[in-house]
Amino acid sequence: MLSLPAPLRHALRLRCPRCGTGRLFAGWFRMEPRCPACGLDFRREPGFYLGSIYINYGVTALTTIALYGLLVLGAGCSAEQALAACLAVAVALPMWLFRYARAFLLAIDSSVNSEPSSVPGDTGGGLTDAQLSSHRTNDGQAGCAMGIALTLVLVFALLMAAVTLWFAVGPGSQGGVWDDGGLMEEPG
Repeated sequence: MLSLPAPLRHALRLRCPRCGTGRLFAGWFRMEPRCPACGLDFRREPGFYLGSIYINYGVTALTTIALYGLLVLGAGCSAEQALAACLAVAVALPMWLFRYARAFLLAIDSSVNSEPSSVPGDTGGGLTDAQLSSHRTNDGQAGCAMGIALTLVLVFALLMAAVTLWFAVGPGSQGGVWDDGGLMEEPG
């Protein structure tokens, strides 16, 4: 069985990626500044957590596409019913995923960067040249990995859309016309 790395397992539990004990969040949308157990600083450079938006969007898009296909093709729901269900999921799911997307991004950063970078206002003396060089390499690798992951999400979403259209129009369709009930009629 495939085992997830410890930081990712901790992210699923919304715990510190280093120790797995301290809580990441003080409230539903407010992160703790540091781990209460080991002191790991959760603060990153401004804009760091914007990456979690892409994770959240990707999961929400894939979920709503799959749900639409299942409801229309599998359960026989009308397009309007499926769209209403997908709209409800597209509104509620990102709010629920907010904390997990941030935790996952922090876990990836903690896995790639062995030492967290200093944050504005930190009086710890900053990082040495060797540490900065290491961070540049690690950040480049993490950025490449996220780019590949997002590309795969986009390709999967496009494939799902193509399959949905193929089933909606029909494999042997010769350009039929939609009637008022949403069914294909033969031309003529």
